[in-house]
Amino acid sequence: MGRSSTSVDVAVIGAGPYGLSLAAHLRARGVEHRVFGEPMGPWKHNMPRGMLLKSYPWASCLSDPASEFTVKSFCTERALPYHDTLTPLTLERFIEYGEAFRMRYVPAVENKVLTALEAVGGDLRATFDDGETVNARRVVVAVGLQPFRHLPRDVARLPAELCSHSGDYGSLEPLDGKNVTVIGSGSSATDLAALLHERGIPVSLVARAPQLRFANRPRNRSFIQRMVAPLSGIGPGWALTACAKYPQLIQLLAEERRIRLANPSALGPLGGAFVKDRVIGKVPTSLGTSLQGIGIRNGRVLLDLVSTGGARQSLQTDHVIFATGYRVDASRLGFLSQTLLRDIRLVKGAPQLSSHYETSVPGLHFIGPAAANSFGPVCRFVYGTHHPARALAQYLSSILVRSRPALQVRPFDRTVLP
Repeated sequence: MGRSSTSVDVAVIGAGPYGLSLAAHLRARGVEHRVFGEPMGPWKHNMPRGMLLKSYPWASCLSDPASEFTVKSFCTERALPYHDTLTPLTLERFIEYGEAFRMRYVPAVENKVLTALEAVGGDLRATFDDGETVNARRVVVAVGLQPFRHLPRDVARLPAELCSHSGDYGSLEPLDGKNVTVIGSGSSATDLAALLHERGIPVSLVARAPQLRFANRPRNRSFIQRMVAPLSGIGPGWALTACAKYPQLIQLLAEERRIRLANPSALGPLGGAFVKDRVIGKVPTSLGTSLQGIGIRNGRVLLDLVSTGGARQSLQTDHVIFATGYRVDASRLGFLSQTLLRDIRLVKGAPQLSSHYETSVPGLHFIGPAAANSFGPVCRFVYGTHHPARALAQYLSSILVRSRPALQVRPFDRTVLP
């Protein structure tokens, strides 16, 4: 049974690092808003336990108004081991940090799913799976990467019990007792291969790349090394440092240049620094090998493979995991009405955004990975939460709060959490 319509100044769709960071800044500025989604949902359900974040711990912090609740301060409060670079951040620890951040800065997250979004008059109307309809003056979509999982075209027709995407895990328990093949060479592929092997599941890895690349283990760097290739929140080098620190300048560049910067070769495919020794010499690999065809024989997956030298081979396996990444495509967001989708100006499938992260549809904003074609590669990292949280909250405050009486905002609770 439907519920009566309500209204709000800002509706934030998504409660991951980007949605939570923006909400923390909106709350601090007294902007009326509501946040929808499961807090840290994809991190809880679509990434395997035991995974290590590829980013350094110091670069894996959400954005709060005073820049005070970092991963380091979270660990310090709880007497947990921490190092800015030398100790990797586990998925479980990062989820705990995200939940603690939510409790401090975004106490009112509504765990419901957006099913429809349409423009009505001067507002945007959002309908949720519990029947509630919310009219919002502004909607900020912060859904992360999960809706944009990319699979080869031929795979979509195969049953899920035989083929899946690396973003489907979560628990690896459904793969117990199966022979598994992982296709890919990036961090998702090598992370899963290592975890499956350590779980006792027979696993092999197939990749077009002639060799697997891994990030260098952290080490003390000389002054000269730091000058030649400064370390940024998304990788080493002056180009990535500029992308990490100044996304607002990236947005001013010509479209072709922005697209190239959004997908630099320096960022991947690249395995995590602490995963190399868990894969090399332990997981059987077929490198320099491309998938030419896929089918089913006697209830198993049959892979038709060809090497760079032209040699062909067939491989049978119980299950194939495609660690084939993500491609932002706004048309895959099922909640967007066809009219709205038609009115959004796209760049290579992603919305073209203004300096305020606004699409060509007035009042509709995107932050997170969907903004990478406009603001650069930092949008694909947790480190990228800082600029949209601050800049967009400031902008929305300037256009919304001045037209309303001041809101009473409860001070942040800075007590140490258990």
